[in-house]
Amino acid sequence: MKSKYSVILLLLIIAVTSLFSACGKDRWEEYYPVTRHSLWIDSVMRVNYLWNDELADEDDLTSSYFLNSVAFLSKVKYSADQVSYVDTAYSAPITDYGYELMSTQINDSAYMALITYIEPTSVSANAGLQRGEWIMKIDGEYITSARWSLLSDGDAHELMIGHYIAINLNEGDADEEEEQGAVIYDRMVNLPSAKGYYHNDLPVISVINDHVGYMLYTNIAEKNQLQIATASQTLSAGGITDMILDLRYAATGDVKGFQYLASIMAPSSALGGRLATVVFAESRHMDTSLPFLTASELENGVNLNLNTLYVLTSSSTIGPAEMLINCLKTVMNVVVVGEKTAGIGIACEPFYDPVSDQLLHLAACHVSDANDNADYVDTGITPDYIVDQYSPFEGILPFGNPQENLLAKALELIKN
Repeated sequence: MKSKYSVILLLLIIAVTSLFSACGKDRWEEYYPVTRHSLWIDSVMRVNYLWNDELADEDDLTSSYFLNSVAFLSKVKYSADQVSYVDTAYSAPITDYGYELMSTQINDSAYMALITYIEPTSVSANAGLQRGEWIMKIDGEYITSARWSLLSDGDAHELMIGHYIAINLNEGDADEEEEQGAVIYDRMVNLPSAKGYYHNDLPVISVINDHVGYMLYTNIAEKNQLQIATASQTLSAGGITDMILDLRYAATGDVKGFQYLASIMAPSSALGGRLATVVFAESRHMDTSLPFLTASELENGVNLNLNTLYVLTSSSTIGPAEMLINCLKTVMNVVVVGEKTAGIGIACEPFYDPVSDQLLHLAACHVSDANDNADYVDTGITPDYIVDQYSPFEGILPFGNPQENLLAKALELIKN
């Protein structure tokens, strides 16, 4: 039996090899249109990948080059790599409803869906849905496990929308006071069919109570520098004295994006000084010292000259967002409010392939602070003030609302 399998394996090897060589003829050129995307990823990784010395030899990857980009990267990347990915729809819009949901079971068979995130230009936003609202029914019926998929199928639906109210029991007896609540019907909403939209990496910028700046930022990337520059102008013109940076959804980014944002938030005295230590793959022979940008290097951006920065975090806060907190602590007071972060000390670098219109986000470097410290790696950053963003339910509100759970805590700290 064993010899039979050995023969089959030998035949498979011969078959794959014959793809590239038949009758002594090199077949690479013939198969290049099929393998080109994976060969491009391979060539970029061999120079720029943080773990390029762990990559398999090209000869051992022959059959893998026929995989699609996502499958190829998944197969060849280092086992410890949690951040590299391929954006296969880089210039194409996202087509869905544009909301994120969290389920809550209300009885043995029915659920309600809590809206936890809304994309500003999506059909859900255009329909008037808001973070913190509840979907009670869909098309006139309760949401069961079998019907949950209707909330993401892309078709038009009628939604029953409600909001949560708290009910205090045993009122007057503080020692025995217990809070319960209920979801109360608000209105019916006609949710259109899903349509394409582009993700907004900087969905909220505002000035609260005349002097507190607030900014929700989800992708600390170089491509967003113009947006950050414009936001800094708005905040500076608003005369802010305190700043709350909401990074609870900041799960992506790159080194240049991190450098630019840090230079906007830091005290002006830090500009031009050392920001971080960056360790690239040895093959790149790159400088390991990353500076704060100078005022002139910020171009249209305005340094906010902050002494204290309040940062809102969650378990989805990873990579460049964690690096920002870690590195800014060497030059200013950083107060972290929210939930423990993921503990990823690796930054990606973007590489664009115009032929396939794909963007490769490649783990490119380790980043520590100016004193070479990165003790949050693997363990995460523990907030100075631990706050559950989903409790209480009545505090799950649109981002920028002063009563929203994490923002309310930061504003309380500023006030006191």
